[in-house]
Amino acid sequence: MSKTWINVFGLSAVALFFSGCQHTPTPLGKSEKNYDWDHKVHYEQTKFSDTHYFLKIRSDDYAHFTNQSVFLLRHAEKLCQGMNPQLTLQTGIQDFDRLPTSPRAYQPDLQAEVRCVNQY
Repeated sequence: MSKTWINVFGLSAVALFFSGCQHTPTPLGKSEKNYDWDHKVHYEQTKFSDTHYFLKIRSDDYAHFTNQSVFLLRHAEKLCQGMNPQLTLQTGIQDFDRLPTSPRAYQPDLQAEVRCVNQY
C-alpha cells in the first residue's frame, strides 16, 4: 500500500514540474513565428505593447491570398480583445486579374501594423 502512495506522489510531483514548463512569452519588440492551422498561414507577429502589433504573413501563392486576408482580419480582431483593430497595410496587396495573360510575378509578404483603439 505504501509503495502505491509513493508512486502516486512521484507522478504528481512530475506532473506539477512539467505544468510549470509552459510557453514563455516572447519579449516585446521580438518577432515570433507561428502557424495558423485553420487558415493554413505562416506568419510572424511582433508585439510592441498590448495595443500595438506588427504582422507579417508569408506569401505562398495567388489563390491563397484570400486565406491570408481573412486571417489578417480575424487575427487583428482577436489581438484587440474587444477594442477596434486599426490596420495599416505596409506591403503585399496582390493585384486581381480575372484572366491573366502572363504569369504573375512573385508577391511580397502581406505586412500590416495593427493598433487597437477604443470604441467611440
